[in-house]
Amino acid sequence: MRNTDRGTCRQALRAGLVAFALAGAASVFAADDAQRGTGAGTALRMEPVRPTPVAADPETGKRLYQRWCAQCHGDEGKGDGPAADFVYPRPRDFTLAIFKVRRTPSGALPTDQDLYEIISRGLPGTSMPAWSRFLSESDRWQLVHHVKTFDSLGLFKEEAPKEQVAMDQPPTVTDALVARGKALYQDKKCWQCHGSLGRGDGPSASGQKDEWGHAIRPVNFTKSWRFRGGDRIEDIYRTFSTGFNGTPMPSFVDAIPATEDRWALAAYVKSLARPPRTGQVLRAPHVAGELPDDPWAATWESAEFADFPLAGQVIEEPRWFKPMHDVITARALYNDREIAILLEWDDGTNDTGAGGKPVDRVTIQWAASAPTEGEKPYFLLGDARHPVDLWRWSASGAFERVLARGAANQSPRDSGRVRAAGSYRDGQYRVILRRPLAGTEGEMAITPGSFVPIAFQLQDGYSGEVGTKMSVSTWYSVLPQPETPMSVWLWPAGFALATVVGEVWLIRRRRGPPEGR
Repeated sequence: MRNTDRGTCRQALRAGLVAFALAGAASVFAADDAQRGTGAGTALRMEPVRPTPVAADPETGKRLYQRWCAQCHGDEGKGDGPAADFVYPRPRDFTLAIFKVRRTPSGALPTDQDLYEIISRGLPGTSMPAWSRFLSESDRWQLVHHVKTFDSLGLFKEEAPKEQVAMDQPPTVTDALVARGKALYQDKKCWQCHGSLGRGDGPSASGQKDEWGHAIRPVNFTKSWRFRGGDRIEDIYRTFSTGFNGTPMPSFVDAIPATEDRWALAAYVKSLARPPRTGQVLRAPHVAGELPDDPWAATWESAEFADFPLAGQVIEEPRWFKPMHDVITARALYNDREIAILLEWDDGTNDTGAGGKPVDRVTIQWAASAPTEGEKPYFLLGDARHPVDLWRWSASGAFERVLARGAANQSPRDSGRVRAAGSYRDGQYRVILRRPLAGTEGEMAITPGSFVPIAFQLQDGYSGEVGTKMSVSTWYSVLPQPETPMSVWLWPAGFALATVVGEVWLIRRRRGPPEGR
C-alpha cells in the first residue's frame, strides 16, 4: 500500500473512532437545525502552533516513562498498568491518540504544548498529578515525545497539528453575561447531562461511557476544583470550543457559533462553582425554640457550613481506591434540649437500593464515650478499647445505629433518642440527624462550649460502594457555641458610659467655676 493510501486509511479510521465516541452526544444534545446552527460562520479563529523547544531524546523519554508513568498507563501506553484498576477515571490509553484537553478543534490531535501542559499541571479530580513539582522542564518535554510514540495509527507523524485555537482575552463578567449564559445552558440542553443546577444529575447522566467503554459521569459544575482542564473561565471556554475527544462532550462551535455566546456560557458555568470552605471545627449556634425538621428549611442557611474532605478507605479489606465522593458539607444547630446536624452532598444519581442494588448511605461517627486524656477512638470504625457510635441513614429511608469496635466488630443497637430525616433534590442529598444533648449509657454527653469528636462516611450506590468500600474522613469536632450572656454587652456599654461621664467631669473641673460667680 502506498504511503498516501495508508495515511488516508488512518485518517478514516481515526475519524470513525471519534465519530463513534461522540455518537452518544447526538441524542444528549439533539435539537433542530435552527437551534444548533448549520455550521455557517462557525469557524474558530486559529493561530500557528509554537515550535517544540526541546528535541526528542528517545532513551531519556523511555526511561522517564518507565520510572514515573508505566504503573498507570502501562508499558505499551494502553492505560493498563498495574494501578489502572484502582483509580477513577482510568488512565489514558495513548495508542489511539485521543486526548481530551487540547487547544485544537474537535477530533484533532493535541499539540506538543497541550501535552506538556497536562503533564506539567496534571488533571484535577483524577490520579494524574502535576509533574512540574517532581520533574524538570526538559524531562517533561521528553515525556511528551515518548507519549506520542505509542500512537498505533502513526497520526502524530502524518497529521501533527500546525494550528491551534486562538484564545482571546475573556470579557468582563457581568450579571447580563451570566444571564445570557444561563439562557444558553437551557436552550442548548446542557442540563440533560449536567443537571438543572449543574450537579451532574441530568436525565442523560447515567450509563455514559467513554471511547474505551469505561463508565464516566458528567462533570459537577459546582465542584470547580475537579474540572479536568482547569477552572478558569478561559479553560471552560476552551472546552466548549474544542470538546473532549473520546467522551460524549462535544464541541459547541456549531451549536453556539458566536464567540461571545460561548464566553457567556463559560461565565455561567463558572458562576455555579462554590469554592470549598474547609476547617477543623463545625460550629453550632444556639437557637431559641424548636430546631427545623425540614432539611431544606431556610433556618439552616443562617448556620455556618464547613466542607470536610473525604478519601477512599484503603486500610481494611476490601480497600477502595476510587471513591466517588471527596467532600461532605455539614451544618449544626442546637437548642436547650437537643443538637441537630445537617449533612449535604452532591450525587448525580438517587440510588435507593431498588432491585437489591447498592444504596446511597451516609454515616456520622461519634466517640461512644468522652475521650480520656484526649485519646480518641481509631478513626476507622473505632477499636476494641474505644468503641464508636455510628448513625447510618440510607436513601431508602432506613436508619440504623451501630456500636463498632473495629470494622470486624459491629453490632446493631437501638436507635434510642436519635432521629433522622432526609431527601434528595436536584442532585443533592440533605439529611438531618439529631439527638438530645444529655448522654445516656454508651452515648457521650454534648455540652455547650466543649469540642465533641465527629467523623463522616459516605457510600455511593451507583459505584457499588458497600461494606468498607466507602469514602471516610478523619476526626473533626463539633462545637456548640454557648449563648452570649447579656453581661458581655452590658459591661462594655457601662464602661464606655462611665468613661464619658468621667471625661466630662474632668473637663469641667479643670475649667473651674464659670465667670461672674
